[in-house]
Amino acid sequence: MNSPVSLSTTELDNLLQDCVQFAQRLIQTPSMPGEEAAAAQLIAAEMGRLAFDDAWLDDAGNVYGRLNGRDRSLPALVLNSHTDHVDPGDPSLWPIPPYSGAVVDGHLVGRGASDIKGPLAVQVYAMAGLLRAGLRPRRDVVFTGVVEEEVGGRGMVYWNRHRDYDVALLLLGEPSGNQMALGHRGMLSMWVTFHGRSVHASVPERGDNPNYALAVFLERLQRAQAGLSSHELLGQTTVAPTVIEVDTRSFNVTPAWTRVLLDFRTASESPRSLQAFVHKVAAEYPHVLTAAYDNMPLMDSGELLSGFYTPATEPAVSRVRQAVAAATGREPELSSYRFATDGRLVAAEGFPIIGYSPGEEAQAHVAGERIAIAAMAESLRGHLQVLHDY
Repeated sequence: MNSPVSLSTTELDNLLQDCVQFAQRLIQTPSMPGEEAAAAQLIAAEMGRLAFDDAWLDDAGNVYGRLNGRDRSLPALVLNSHTDHVDPGDPSLWPIPPYSGAVVDGHLVGRGASDIKGPLAVQVYAMAGLLRAGLRPRRDVVFTGVVEEEVGGRGMVYWNRHRDYDVALLLLGEPSGNQMALGHRGMLSMWVTFHGRSVHASVPERGDNPNYALAVFLERLQRAQAGLSSHELLGQTTVAPTVIEVDTRSFNVTPAWTRVLLDFRTASESPRSLQAFVHKVAAEYPHVLTAAYDNMPLMDSGELLSGFYTPATEPAVSRVRQAVAAATGREPELSSYRFATDGRLVAAEGFPIIGYSPGEEAQAHVAGERIAIAAMAESLRGHLQVLHDY
């Protein structure tokens, strides 16, 4: 094991203060999916100011920064975050304005604080910390801030298709509570549409209202989901009905069709087995299954929807764990994500993927979202050592 990165307490405090201020500016720069340009420019400017060896944007709107390693022939260590966030929702549900980025009781508060601008700032400032310590990483370290993670991952796909370097390790900034997340379940969304016959609401007996079929289906679904399979490490397959739509907006007309969007999360089922499950639950009611996006076909495959999974026996896991323990004084627990990440989009590439971040999963997408500054401080130390040792 290499020696700890040498920064004094004062230098670490200054690094943390600068990191938090950067995270505040990120939160104060709204960046909904498709609207990330200002945030990307802010990140690129910060990396330039911090004297990164390179900082640039690509045609998709992704933003990158690089520190050249001592041995540039080695595959790179990639730090990955995304630049978009979900809608803050009703501002009245927030204790402070969602884009204020204020510090309250030792926490940075605002939309994206935990998912993912606080962790993003930690990644950038861990790289800056190496430079402040007068050190170089063993291999190139590349920061990747990708667009549209919240709506499908277009930025991650673009990065993977166009990168011109090999990857030794991908370290995700998705919230993991400073534990090491080794994977998550795959995801599949599908519409289930029930058809009927539309009539004037004053004479419902003349029609066939598909809302009743939907109601029976949802009640059956709640009971049947317990029979879905489970992965020994990533957990139980789940299904959640999310959006319900009908074909009419008139209050006095029964619908001709109604549909519900089902969100499946699994590491032990396939698209084909999940469709069979839905057909069984829908039983005698006429129904049609389609993809979540109307211009795309529904996946028809017998392969498991496994998201991504890095086994605990993978050497990268022990190397990262040892580095974090050396820097923080505690060995991070091994865990998994409940939600999906962009890691699933590059799992087939074969390089190890690990989530390590100060964000809390329970804070993702909630009103009053926050991140503990103490957790950011610990994560900065852990990241510094990983970047130096790996």
